[in-house]
Amino acid sequence: MIQLRAARPNDASAIARIDADTWQTAYLGILPPVMRDTHSYDIRLQFWKQHLVREPQGIFLAEQDTIGPMGFVSCGPARNTIRSDAGNFRGEIYYLYVRPVCQGMGLGKQLIEAAISNLQKAGYSAVMVWVLSENSATGFYAAMGGRVIADRTVLLGGVDIAETAYGWGGSSKQPG
Repeated sequence: MIQLRAARPNDASAIARIDADTWQTAYLGILPPVMRDTHSYDIRLQFWKQHLVREPQGIFLAEQDTIGPMGFVSCGPARNTIRSDAGNFRGEIYYLYVRPVCQGMGLGKQLIEAAISNLQKAGYSAVMVWVLSENSATGFYAAMGGRVIADRTVLLGGVDIAETAYGWGGSSKQPG
């Protein structure tokens, strides 16, 4: 049985492994090769060790007894609020990664629902996530009821990369 629970500081290693491994496959061919080195296991482990001690709320881990850690989601206040006709998007899903071998099991849906529920309980009625526009995850977020609320270009590894924000709440639909 898959269990979804709040992450703890001793989950840093598992979360860093999921983060680094999934990131390496999810962005292959989308981001410049130089970016791969910026997201190694060691770098992500240091990040998660600090983050899980400083701000553990809003981080959920999916795991199963036989498989172990399968995926995670991290959410909180928006780094940059988006105000649009669709709403005032002040809650943000920062990371949502599911191990490639565990994709297609419904974990992404469970994780995104947990993040949105957590943010709504904290008073964020409109929630967003930024995703690289060329990433296949755009289809997942659209299937979860997210609607495009903004676009931007960011400089990553010396290359301009298009990002799209999907939103829930406000006047857009909830996942399901």
